[in-house]
Order: sequence, then C-alpha cells, then structure tokens
Amino acid sequence: MQEANDQVRLEFFVNEIVKNEAVWLLQAEDGLFAMVEDAEGNSYVSVWPTKAECEAVAKDEWSGYQAESMEIKEFLNWLKELKDDDVRIGVYPDINGRILPFESLGLKKLIETELKEKPNFI
Repeated sequence: MQEANDQVRLEFFVNEIVKNEAVWLLQAEDGLFAMVEDAEGNSYVSVWPTKAECEAVAKDEWSGYQAESMEIKEFLNWLKELKDDDVRIGVYPDINGRILPFESLGLKKLIETELKEKPNFI
C-alpha cells in the first residue's frame, strides 16, 4: 500500500480506521507524538491506519517511539484540540516520510462522513 497513489492511500487509511475504530500514532512518551514539519513551518502529527505500518517507520529520528492506538472517538475529539493549536495531520506517512497533509477539521469531517455509513457506530 505504501507505493499506491495518494487517493488510494487516503481511502485505505479512512476505511481501515473506521473499520477498526482506531488510528495509530508513534509515541515517545505520554502525550509526545511523532511529528513532521513542512517547508513553511507547519506542524503535522503523523497517523497510520495499521500498527504494522506505524511500527515500520519507528527508526532514525523516531527510533525509541512506540506504536500506540487511539480510539476513533478520542481521535475525533483530539482533532478539534489540534485545530486550536494550529497543528495539522500528516496522514499515512510512507517509508520516505511523505505525508498526505490535512487540516485537522477537514480530516475530522472526512472520517465522520465515512462513519455515518457504518452500521451500529455510536
């Protein structure tokens, strides 16, 4: 999946986190997550759809980080907080560190739209 085009990677990401009701992050210590910065100085919290793909990038500057899951409901609430802190989301970084950049509320809306189609999600 890492070599797929951006649209395919995004659809896979959203489908996986909705199906599993969780997103994966790399955490160094409680509350300190792997982040990247773009050329304009924007900060992005990195998130992955699966534990295996999250763990696969825990090297170099992220060595020592541990893959941690976050329930999707908590993640959706957290996205509102990140917006207030002007932090964006780096969706599904590949092995070269390339992300799909999202404003936190834009990603929240995309996930919530997909959740509406999931039966029995409360």
